[in-house]
Formats: sequence, structure tokens, C-alpha cells
Amino acid sequence: MQFLQPILLWGLLGISIPILIHLWQGKKGQVIHWAAMHWLSEQESSVAKGFRLENFLVLLLRILLLVLLVLLLSQLYFSTTDTIAEPRIIHLFQPDKQLAEEYKFELQQALESEEEVYWADENLTPIESLEDLEEGGQVFDLQASLDKIPGDGTSLNLYLSNSMNALKSDFYLSSLKPILFLGSAELLKSANQVITIDGVKALEIRENGLLDSISDSANQLPTIAFNKAHFAYFLDGISDSERVFVQASLDAITEVYGLDFVEEESMEYATMIFTANPPKVDTPEKLYFVSNNFSFSEHANLISFSDQLAFEHSELVRTGKLPEAILERFLDFSDVEKKDVRLSRGQLENRFLVESEGDQGRRGNLNLLLLSFFVLCFAAERFFANRHGI
Repeated sequence: MQFLQPILLWGLLGISIPILIHLWQGKKGQVIHWAAMHWLSEQESSVAKGFRLENFLVLLLRILLLVLLVLLLSQLYFSTTDTIAEPRIIHLFQPDKQLAEEYKFELQQALESEEEVYWADENLTPIESLEDLEEGGQVFDLQASLDKIPGDGTSLNLYLSNSMNALKSDFYLSSLKPILFLGSAELLKSANQVITIDGVKALEIRENGLLDSISDSANQLPTIAFNKAHFAYFLDGISDSERVFVQASLDAITEVYGLDFVEEESMEYATMIFTANPPKVDTPEKLYFVSNNFSFSEHANLISFSDQLAFEHSELVRTGKLPEAILERFLDFSDVEKKDVRLSRGQLENRFLVESEGDQGRRGNLNLLLLSFFVLCFAAERFFANRHGI
């Protein structure tokens, strides 16, 4: 037995109200005049002092009404299965042989304990033996694997290589709060990349920054080709103040890096869409920036900002970081690889939005019974209160 809203149990302090009312009424008393009263002596007509609880049954019924009301609002839940459910421990490994070898002992212990072990791929492929470590071929898809985690799992052990490029900048929705096991292997050093626009080399992705000028050794670097269509944007249904700051941010990127963003009159010809209305994402080749939308999206090409992109609402605008935020997400959407870095445990834990299924969606299953008792007690209280004239 548990309470889904235990904080409302403080309402039980309200049972002191009917007690105080009854005590006050007992202290105040009631004067009754009758014909022969003047024949009584002064001693016989004196008032009795002290407190006494009158109409004790009415008092109990009123206290019981308050208790039932608090229990009803606190969502009393009774379950016979919560105490006998066996723990179901799930291990989820990022498809990385080096990571699996590093935690080979934990993996072997989990298999010997007959716990569930899976690769974090789109199919949630089970790992049945240590020989499966040599197969490989799985594609890392953390959100897809989290979506397939059994709903009755009690614990989730998540093994990650702690790579910024592997996790990107995404947030992940999980039904269980993961216990993180991070790899200590060295991060892979990828070659720097060059962005070319219409076949002309322009910018290089360096280790010391996101974008930089071209160096003499750029001929040997992997190249990502852009054309003018990549920098076309469309403003859809946003406020006038948002238009000002979005266009100012794009102008700032153009001034610093030379990326020439052009506003289109139709969404059809634009790559970046700035909108206030969450779209139906059916065009993966477009990048959507949705303002004033505090929600979680599984689509990599839909970026949500919780506030309006205006000075009085957005911290990004007030601190001047909106151009940086737009450019970072644009480059990430365009598969421009940044320098790989490690994340702290706190940063990784904040990436997981835990959807607690234990209490979510449940309602107190004794509500009908408590409501019936409440109605009966209320009817009885009214009957006896009217009978005694209170």
C-alpha cells in the first residue's frame, strides 16, 4: 500500500479544526430562559466551568470526513504484486569491442547470473555468450534500444565509451534511470575536415575550434561539399522580434565565417526552417528550429527551444549565444564531425530524461471505495447535526 501523492497527507492536520470548533462551542455554552428561573438561588443558577465535548458522534464523523478526503486526494494505491516482483536487471552495451573487452568480467558475471545483456543497436540484439563480442557489425542506436527495453525491468546498466561524437548532442528518453559504466580507452583521433562551398575550399574543422581558416595541408583532409542551397532558410510563423534576432544571428555567422545564408520565400526551397509550430517531420533533408516548444523529440533534424527567441524570453539571445547554437546544430545536422571529447558523469546523466513508469499513469485504485465511505459519512453527519441543531 502506498500514496501516489504523499505530500497531501499534510492535510491530516486539518482534523484539529472540528475539535477546536467543538471545544469553543462547549466553552461558549447556550443560555436557556425558563419561567421559574428567578426562584433559583444564586448558587443553583451558577454556570459550570470547564471544557466538554458535546455531540461526540458528530465530532467523530467530521474528523472521519476530513481523513477520507485527504486519503482520496493522496491517491491511495494498494498492490499485491509490488512486494513479490523479482528484480530484472538489464545490461546494455554500446557496440564497441574495446568497451566490451574492458568490461568483460562484468559481462561474464551477468551472463552467469542469467541476467539480460544486449547490444545498444536498433534491434536490441541479445549477447548470449562472450563469443558474440567477435561478431560485430551492430550499428549504435541508443534511443532505439532504450525504446525496446522491457517495461518490467527494474535496473538498467548502461556501458558507454564516453565519446562526444558517439553520443552527439542528443537527449535520450528512458523508462529506467541508467547506471553508467564508462570506458577508459583513448578516444579516436579523427582527421580534420574541410568545408567547401560550390567547390571552393573555405573553412577547416580544426582541433582547437569549430571552424577556422584554411591551412596549407588542407589538400589531404576529408572534404564536405556544400552549395548555396544548404544555407537557404525560411521563417515560418514566428514573431517579429524573433525574426529580428534570428536574422541577426545568421548575419553574425556570415560576417565571421563567410557562410552566406539566404532567406527563401517558400519552405520548399529552404534547408533550415525557423518556426513556432511543431511540424510533422517527414522531410529528413530539412533542419527545423522550433521556438517556444518545451518537448522532447526523437527526430535528429528537429531542434526545440523552450522559449521564444526574443531578448525578454531567451537566455541564448540575452547572452549572445544564439548564433553559436544555430551554427553548432547546423554543422551537426550536416555531418560535420567535431573534435571528440570526453563528458563528465554528470553531463552524461543529464542527457537521459527518465520517464518513471512506476507511478505514471496509475491512479489510486481505492478511490471508489473511499468516495463511497465519504458520501455515507457526510449523510450521517448532516443527519445527526440537524437532529441536534448544530
